[in-house]
Amino acid sequence: MGTWSDLPAGAPPCNGPTGSELHLKTTPVQRSRPMVRALLLLVLALSAGPLHAAEPKVLRIAANPNLSHLELLQNFGPMASALEKELGVKVELVSGKNYDDTIRLLKAGEVDIAGTGAYGYVSAQAEFGARLVVRYVEEGGDAYRAVLVVRIDSGIVAVRELKGKRIAFTDTKSTSGYALPVLELQRNGIGLKDIQPEFVKSQPNSAIAVFNRQVDAGAIADNQLNEKYGVKLDELKVIWRSEPIPHGIWMAGPAMPADELKRIAAAMLKISASPEARQMFARASVKGFIAGRDSDFDSVRGARQMLEASKEAAVKATGAR
Repeated sequence: MGTWSDLPAGAPPCNGPTGSELHLKTTPVQRSRPMVRALLLLVLALSAGPLHAAEPKVLRIAANPNLSHLELLQNFGPMASALEKELGVKVELVSGKNYDDTIRLLKAGEVDIAGTGAYGYVSAQAEFGARLVVRYVEEGGDAYRAVLVVRIDSGIVAVRELKGKRIAFTDTKSTSGYALPVLELQRNGIGLKDIQPEFVKSQPNSAIAVFNRQVDAGAIADNQLNEKYGVKLDELKVIWRSEPIPHGIWMAGPAMPADELKRIAAAMLKISASPEARQMFARASVKGFIAGRDSDFDSVRGARQMLEASKEAAVKATGAR
């Protein structure tokens, strides 16, 4: 239907409504057409189903970074399968290169849960708000100690004698393999600049390096000090032992909803208490899980604060020169 301007020249005048009124007024049939089209589209959409099905939920866990991927599957594979059944979601195990890389994966959201030691946990909590899920239980209980070991024929009997010596450490985020031993050295007036640090990546390597005379002393967890790799313990001597340290933990990032974190923790605790747990963890150093509190890590948190303060003081002293 045309407007007044659409009429040919010389056409008789029309007594109907103006052009603007012609556009506003429609018949009942005309008004219903857009509604009919919308209903048809809705019916077609519903019959076709969703255009994009929701992606299946996957729980990604970065466990012990000291293990190869094969060892990771052997140690934690049975537990991951049990967790899948309990939660009803697929569980993937991811290998971090070291503690720093494992923490990076969690911070970046590339994994949902990450395993680390006490020092790694308090560091991640301070840096980006990581939260405790569960604590590990290992052979001998839920705690261990950091130790400094030397060869029995080295002539070294005290920490203060380690100045200028070669000392094996594992990882800068390791509680027993670095943080607490370094703090003890500082208490004895020995800074990192006063020693020759050697990073050997794993706890057993620290004892091996001492035994083979590659270093003068080594930092290691006491529960990792054994003869599994050809080390003869009667040729080594502990010259310092820390206070008890909580075993490692599994932690979540700050984005995980609280109810989801609680559900995962409850599933892990249930699996740990099951009759199958002993067989499930047979090949792992971890033998189960217990609930934990953030206050369990206050002593390690204090050690971290002291180390960070000493780093800042060293930087300021260097800048003042």
